[in-house]
Amino acid sequence: MKQRYLLLITFSVIFLGQLAAENFRGFLLTKDNYFLTGYVNRIEYVITGIAIEFTNDFGDKYSIYPNLVNGFGFTKDGETFRYVSRYHEGQWLFLRVVENGQRLNLYRAPDGSNRWVDDDFQAVLASPIPQYWIQLRGRRITPVRRSGFRKQLREYLAESAPALARKIGSKGYRFRNLPAIVEEYNASAKRSRRRL
Repeated sequence: MKQRYLLLITFSVIFLGQLAAENFRGFLLTKDNYFLTGYVNRIEYVITGIAIEFTNDFGDKYSIYPNLVNGFGFTKDGETFRYVSRYHEGQWLFLRVVENGQRLNLYRAPDGSNRWVDDDFQAVLASPIPQYWIQLRGRRITPVRRSGFRKQLREYLAESAPALARKIGSKGYRFRNLPAIVEEYNASAKRSRRRL
């Protein structure tokens, strides 16, 4: 009996240790720009969009929705993940910052490829949240969908970067190359600003 009890305790400690390992040290950035430190437990899709489960340094657990904070971040294996709150057509979203440029930003919706994201509920949504989003400074955030990508991005960049807009759709400038396209846009914007 004692051996079973000891075995049960050992498995419990290992299991709880694995659960704790899923929590990532991070922070919340409040609407008034204060940092609250704690642990990001998971990101999950809910009826209203996306929410996170956050445990503060005192051990209190909260469900945090994007309309309540400016964003959050955490570190995993030395890599920093930053998410911002954005509003689009009646819905608040948490989006990961992929490229934070001075003129053009690229964001990515959380997906189940990361073990801290529970996106099971997204399958029942009438219109799933698009994977990528872009935002030119001074403009609204815009979803970038695979279908119609070429036309949409050409129109979006036509005024500010006509040479780059003409390349969209050719080899190296397709949907899968979106992060590199945004990086190139920001690099060219930086060069042209220096010439002035």
